[in-house]
Amino acid sequence: MTSEEIGEKRLAEVNPPLEDQSRRLWDLVAGFETGQIFLAAFELGVFNLLKEPKTSKKISEELNTHPTVTEKLLDVLVSIGTLDRIDGLYLTAPNMAPFLIEGEPYFARYLKFSLESREKLINLKAALKEGPAIEGDKHEHHYDRESIDWIARGTMLGRLQATIKLIRDLPEFKSARKLIDLGGGHGLFGIGFAQENPQMEVVIFDQPGVAEIASEYIDRYGVGDRVKTMSGDYTKDDIGSGYDIAFEACSFGGNAEQAKLFYENVARSLKDGGLFISQTFTIDDDRRAPLRNLVWDLKEEISNDGHMHLKTNSEIFRALGEAGLEGEKVIDMSSDLSMPMRLVIARKRG
Repeated sequence: MTSEEIGEKRLAEVNPPLEDQSRRLWDLVAGFETGQIFLAAFELGVFNLLKEPKTSKKISEELNTHPTVTEKLLDVLVSIGTLDRIDGLYLTAPNMAPFLIEGEPYFARYLKFSLESREKLINLKAALKEGPAIEGDKHEHHYDRESIDWIARGTMLGRLQATIKLIRDLPEFKSARKLIDLGGGHGLFGIGFAQENPQMEVVIFDQPGVAEIASEYIDRYGVGDRVKTMSGDYTKDDIGSGYDIAFEACSFGGNAEQAKLFYENVARSLKDGGLFISQTFTIDDDRRAPLRNLVWDLKEEISNDGHMHLKTNSEIFRALGEAGLEGEKVIDMSSDLSMPMRLVIARKRG
């Protein structure tokens, strides 16, 4: 009796009983593994040491690490594109060097926060059992000249240009005559807006010390006749009035109480019908995306350090509404940027 006669199928023709998810699961695990390898290399200073080509043996000696393990780690770093290997010599990949070598103008300082995040997530099981930290480490941001210049350079890598182009196309922008850039730092957003609308006056508002640095950027771009600075605390100090547009780019991350004060102050400063445009990180109302923001939200919850208070789009619209600002739309900028940012646009009710 043949296999066909007893009802068996040829194995090559059998349809899989369901779609295999192994690749997806392996990708999830591999993401953690390669991330750990990369961060270990970053923490050890591998990329700094490989500013010039070296053998794995030389790197092992300088790091005082096991030679064979070190070589295999370096090979992984070559595979993920952070190192190059030429004739047995390892070198920080030229396209990555500006971001990975400490002291370079575009050095990715934020990776140091990732080292802290790694510890939080390694201990995630304990946090799930025990709950959030009673009181986390509070981040103090000190914006000196070096920091402001570094932020300005990073902004110029595409975020500034994409943001200005989106906002300049709004009908309200073309007719605007007065704009305030809140938490403007280097002032490049406000300067760019002034360049796009020659009839508009711009105020760059930031804390004392930072506004003075913005003044130098204003002079550099030759728009000092229409772009001025003002300093203070935008959650409580007078920021002026009669603005057609109030703009802020990732400068505000306060809690609900601070947000109430901030939004109310913004509403007081705007003309009836004026726009408030906030470039920020939000979570979709169904809490399915963006993935990176959801991960940040989880880390903030377990660490309780008050670094970033993420909200869903609806939660932000609700908070704006309580301050007299009507949320109109959210523009997703993720396709243009390396970070999942959105533009939240609201209008002052007349």
